[in-house]
Amino acid sequence: MKNKFCLFPVKRRIALLLLVVGVLLGCSARHLGEMDTPQPQQQVVEVQTLSGNVNVENGIYDLEFYVRGTDDAVLVVSAGELTSAVSLSETLWKHAFVRGVEVTGGTLSLDAKVIESGAKYELKAAYLKAVYEKRPFIKGGDFSMITQVENNGGAYSDMSGNAGDPFMLSAQNGMNLARLRLYNDPGNADYYPSNQMYKGVQDEANILALAKRAKEAGMEIELTFHYSDYWTNGAEQYKPHEWKNYTNEQLHEAMYSYTKSFLEKMVAQGTAPQYVSLGNEIQSGILFDRIEDGESAPRDSASGYCDDMNNLAALLAQGSKAVREVCPEAKIILHLTTSESIDEGTYKWFLSAMRNNNLDYDVIGASYYPFYGNRTIEEMITFANNLTAFYDKDFIFMEVGFAWAETLADGSLGQIADNKPYENMTEEAQREFMLSLSEQIKVNGDRIIGYIYWDPVYIAAPNCGWKQDEKNVTGNSTLFDFSGKMLPAWEAIKYN
Repeated sequence: MKNKFCLFPVKRRIALLLLVVGVLLGCSARHLGEMDTPQPQQQVVEVQTLSGNVNVENGIYDLEFYVRGTDDAVLVVSAGELTSAVSLSETLWKHAFVRGVEVTGGTLSLDAKVIESGAKYELKAAYLKAVYEKRPFIKGGDFSMITQVENNGGAYSDMSGNAGDPFMLSAQNGMNLARLRLYNDPGNADYYPSNQMYKGVQDEANILALAKRAKEAGMEIELTFHYSDYWTNGAEQYKPHEWKNYTNEQLHEAMYSYTKSFLEKMVAQGTAPQYVSLGNEIQSGILFDRIEDGESAPRDSASGYCDDMNNLAALLAQGSKAVREVCPEAKIILHLTTSESIDEGTYKWFLSAMRNNNLDYDVIGASYYPFYGNRTIEEMITFANNLTAFYDKDFIFMEVGFAWAETLADGSLGQIADNKPYENMTEEAQREFMLSLSEQIKVNGDRIIGYIYWDPVYIAAPNCGWKQDEKNVTGNSTLFDFSGKMLPAWEAIKYN
């Protein structure tokens, strides 16, 4: 996440605005309380209650239902082995799904329970709708800094206070993917800005070790190549020090050989990633060092800065080629951020340039923090649907963050200083946000495959700043509290 200052040239703003004029939106949102008209020949079975067994032909179904009940209570609906959690309202009928339920024995078991004691719910309608395939629903988290926390005394426990391994605790509570961020040579004391990072954290050996832990916990893996020794985002994409003086041709070769080499190591130890991101928040490009205030282009002519989108696409293509050769089943992600100035038009300008250069990738990734973009979940779902329809790609929220406390453990403000446009900064508000995100993805996110939470495990341990000699600014937006205990937001993950 770190410092979401994301730049692109003003002339590109004008071009992208012209690009989107007249574009028809490909997906319309479904409203609460509405059901899609069944497609011809689609098998639809009406269900009278959310408990007991239902006789139904073998196949794959979505359970679609409409409920209301005690305000802010959480209803957990089970269909076979799958569940969904819904935050109830006394006045609003909530539209929800349990997606991709497989029936093999002609009978499906259903169950529903409200977590809060004494809370009640009312069912308006429920349907089993036959579908042709299961769709993934990723509920991920970024575990890249876990070593730094553990090395400095940080520990984790479930909501009852029982200590446990953070990967295992997360998997047992519904998280099914671990994001791991790889830097080329972080923590090297002889080079700047590598010397601002922690040695032995997020380098090759560390990421390989974390990948083993994720695999042992039963989680899938998303691997992010930063192609840097330091944090990367829209304003800074420092080249690895070993690549500093490379020509453009050498940069192309380095992108390919480095990507291929590390993926081969992942495969060799049995932890091939299911998803690979080529860079982190790359709407301004990659490998261009830092854009200072008032600058419009990097000082170094050999780069992947966005003033030459053809060259940027060619660099990314080298990474894509390596992924296809070593991990042909992996999905390739292009990850950009969103803010109040980085919007749908920015994405269309960037992604259209990649399409024009025939870049091979699978998934559009976006960072989503209400604090930075001042957008509601509903607005972000519409944003995602517009992009998936326009480019015929899947979509994932690559980074999601929501603060559960107004300040960090020391009383100072965190990086997320508020949750605009959402008002509250409480544990309950974080849970409600995560419940709503899952609900909206399932109801309206036609090709949204899920989300990855930002630094859920980076708790308030000593010597755990976002870089050396700085403090941890994300301790109030984790999924564990200051002491390492799981927060109520895990209910949204576990039951979805």
